[in-house]
Parts: sequence; C-alpha cells; structure tokens
Amino acid sequence: MAVAFPYSRYACPCSDLVGAPTATAAEDEGDDETFNPHAPRAAYSLHPLEQLLYCDECNAPRCLRCCSEEMMCWYCPNCMFEVPSSGVKADGNRCARQCYDCPVCHANLAVTVADASKNRSAQPHLKPEDAAAAASESYFLLCQYCHWSSLDIGVRFSKPTKVTEQLSRLWKSRIAQSAEQHDQQPGPQHDAAFANLTRFYKDQMSESSDQANLYSNSPYSSPANLARIMSLYGGLSHNSLKKSREKPQPMREAGNHAEGISTFTAESDNADDDAIDRMRRLGLKSTSTQSQRLQSPYNFDARLMEHNWPIATKLRVRRGKRCRTCRQFLVRPETKPDRLRYKIRLLASQHIPRLLARPLSSTGPTPNPAFRIRTEAVDEVRLQPYQTLQYVLTVRNPIFETVKISLATPATTPGRIQSKVTILCPSFNVGPSGDMWDEALSHSTTSEGGRQAAMASLTGAPDGDRQPEAGKIWERTRNTTSVILEVVPGGLQRRPSIVSTSDDGQEGELAEDEDILEIPVYIRAEWEADASGHEALHHEEKAKTSERVTKELAYWCVLGLGRIMVSR
Repeated sequence: MAVAFPYSRYACPCSDLVGAPTATAAEDEGDDETFNPHAPRAAYSLHPLEQLLYCDECNAPRCLRCCSEEMMCWYCPNCMFEVPSSGVKADGNRCARQCYDCPVCHANLAVTVADASKNRSAQPHLKPEDAAAAASESYFLLCQYCHWSSLDIGVRFSKPTKVTEQLSRLWKSRIAQSAEQHDQQPGPQHDAAFANLTRFYKDQMSESSDQANLYSNSPYSSPANLARIMSLYGGLSHNSLKKSREKPQPMREAGNHAEGISTFTAESDNADDDAIDRMRRLGLKSTSTQSQRLQSPYNFDARLMEHNWPIATKLRVRRGKRCRTCRQFLVRPETKPDRLRYKIRLLASQHIPRLLARPLSSTGPTPNPAFRIRTEAVDEVRLQPYQTLQYVLTVRNPIFETVKISLATPATTPGRIQSKVTILCPSFNVGPSGDMWDEALSHSTTSEGGRQAAMASLTGAPDGDRQPEAGKIWERTRNTTSVILEVVPGGLQRRPSIVSTSDDGQEGELAEDEDILEIPVYIRAEWEADASGHEALHHEEKAKTSERVTKELAYWCVLGLGRIMVSR
C-alpha cells in the first residue's frame, strides 16, 4: 500500500470492546495492554483525525461505527421543497410536484412551450378563434443537456403546472390503448399491483385465521370461564359450541388483475417476438440500458429509447449522527434545505490534541498529503536497521485551555520487527489555542531561549551546536510543543537453527505492510474547564466563571515513520 511518510493514525476505542464503548473502559484497557498496530483488528480501528468525531459527554473519539444516523429532513434537490415524513411514506422517495429528470442522462427537465405558439405570435392581428387557440397551447419537457424531450415519446401537456397528474393520466390512457389493440385486459401498474397483492393477502390471512376475541378486556375472557358461563346460562354445552364453530378457509393464491397478478398468455409471446424484431431493426443505440430501466417503475418494461418516460426526481435527506453510548448529537445539520450550516458539529480535530512527526535533520518541509493539488508519486522512506534516528514530535492543542500532555510508548515496538523507541521529554504543557492574529504575532522559542537559536528557528537555518537533551523541550509556540523522539529500527529476527528446514523460507517472509515502522503512542491530556462543559470559551468570558473542573482524555495514536529495509 502506497502511504506518504510520516503519518499519524488515531485509534477508536470501539474496536477493543464487545459492548458499547465507554471512555473509562478504554482508558483502563489502554493502561494494561499495549496497542498493536500490526494486529488484524487494528486496520478497522485506526483512522485519520479528520475522519473522527468527538463526544464531549463520553469524552472519547468516535468513528463512523460508533455513531448512529438519524434522518433529519427530506427535500427535493431541484425545487428545494421540504417534504414531511408522512408525504414520504405516502408518495415514496420521489418529488410529487413537477420535478423530473431525463431518462437518458439524468439531468433536470424544464417545462417548455411548444413551437406552435411562435407561429401564432408572428401574426400581426389575432382573431377571437386565434386567441382561443393561443390560450390552449401545448407544453413539453426538454432536457438542456442531451436535448431529449417528451415529444420523442409523444407526450404533450395542456398546462405547465400539475405535470405529475397529467403524466399519470397519459400513462393510464396509453396502457388502456395498448391493451385494446391486443384485445387484452389492461394490466395493473407497478404500484397498483403491489397494493392489490397486499390487500388480497391481508384478506386471506384474516379469513384463514381465527376470529379475534371481542371480549378480550373482560374479566370473563378466559376460555374456561366462557365455556362454564355458556353451559349454565346459554343452554348449550362446550362441545356443541365447538361443533357449531366454522372451520377457517384455506389460503389461496392470487389469480387475476384485481388481485394483483398478471398471467402469461400466447399473445404476450407474440408481443415479445415483435419487440425483438423491432430492436434488431433499429439497432443497439435505440435500445434502453439496464440502468435506465431500473431508474423508475414506469421504465421497467421499456426496451426501446422511445418507451422511456421522465423520471421523478429522487428526494435527498439530511442525516444527523448520534453517539451510540449516550445518544447525544455529534453532527446535527440545519433542517432547512437552503441552509448549509450545522447546529452541532463536534469534530475530533477541534477537541483532540494532534500529533505530528518529522525528521530532525530534514532538508526541506515535510509534505502534507491532505493538501496535494495533483496526484504525485509517493516517495518511499527506507530506514536502515540498527541506525539511530531522531524525529521531532509536535503536539498541537486545538482548545482554548492549557493542556498537560503525558506521552507513553513501549520500549520495543510490537510485531515481528522490533524497534527501540525513546521519548526524551514525555511530560510537558501545551499552551491554549487562539486567533490567527495571535499565532502570526507569536514566535518560536527554543529550550535555550538564546538569540542564536531564535534566529535559527525564524530563518530556517540549521543550528549545529544544539543537541537534544533528556527532559527538555525542543521547541515551543503558542499552542504547539515539540519534543525529540529517538528510534532505533530493528531487523527481522530468525530463530537460530543448525539444520536448515523448509520452514525457514516461510518464516522469513513478511506479510503486507509488516515492514513499516509504526510506533504506538499513548496520549493522556489533562486540562481545566468550566463546570458547564464549555472549554472553548474566550479568555474574557473564562475569567468571569469561578467553578472549574478537571477533565482527562486518553487515547492511542500510531506514528508511521517509514519502511525498514529487510534483507531477503
């Protein structure tokens, strides 16, 4: 798999738990067990930070599998008309107004006046009969992209409004005319046939089953009590009542058009032969495709392009996302179709500290794959085994509070290729985030704080006299803090053996992406926020509040640094 190095992936706690994910259980498990990025389940739990959401009630990141979707509103993308849920259940997921799509290219169709009106408007004077004719002008649907029109199928409209009703009338009349030509009974439409079948089988089930007890709410609804009462006061015994009761009728299948079924006849076979001959004569270009036939129930039996009817525009839906644990809204858009804003949108990139890694001795800026304009070939980073490498690990704080960060990583990475990892400064503070003007006016300060180091950071010139030190921060800005990460890539470990066997070759083979150096880092963030839970307040508003609570957040992050060169 082609991946741009270095990269960072964040683990969602839902893949480690069988039941509903909770932040406390995820933190306890993270303390006891090290996250293995090479495990088969790790591929389903690691995500980029841009693809994660954040739940402030559970205080944990949430992926798409942790969220449940909820339909907020239905609307037509053409006329931007909001459709209530009752209308969707009654009319289906199609616009019931006059929005239609082209059956050929699926573009929007526009109601256009027929050309006959131009000839009448060219006359200098209009007589009374001409004025009546101008009032009864015809309309048709036209596609502005492929120039398909309803005139190709012989459909005209008497008025530009209520197109759906006119199309339904024309469809029924055309079905009746085709049935009269073949001396057949007109078959039901798709929706009507389904409704007839549903009604027929409901009646069959009600007739075949026993009748419901009319006295179910009565205290004498028990069969034993009713039999005793009828034997005492009714003059009939329980056995005679059982004999007089009618047996339920067996269920039967539908057999005619009124019951929702159409049978195959010899005339249908002749009609199929005629359709095949016509398709052979017109060619493949005049034949409708399978995707065009499946777009609408009216086009299920359309074999030629001239039989395709306009397609009602499909409705669109706006979805909200809820946390599966606490049922809180993580994403909630506006219900109005013409508004693109969100009422609630809790992104993980705005609540979780971000980790970035870059080589310490890099000659140029590290490319960001999320901001590439065009596709480029990914440069593979090859790491030499048993050679010490140093990386600058930067932690960026997105919230408006000072955060205390504690980093933890195993001394040896899990997997077949074991590498040694050391974080020189595992505990430090990261300043609060702020406006863009504050970030532009602030400047980087190194741990030494000298003039030479500050100028080297501003000009980008290397500082050869400066060396990483244990327990000291490498670089600090307003809302970012950088520390040094030392890595010694390992090699493929083989079991020592005197006798060579056939299993040695299989043991030396690595699985896909098993040679990638991935370092699991456990991050624990602590900060103080208001008791109301709004930690993103401005400094002036923050000074007015007195009650402060301590919040904690813990999660796993995997840093991919490159591929280790393994001798085959």
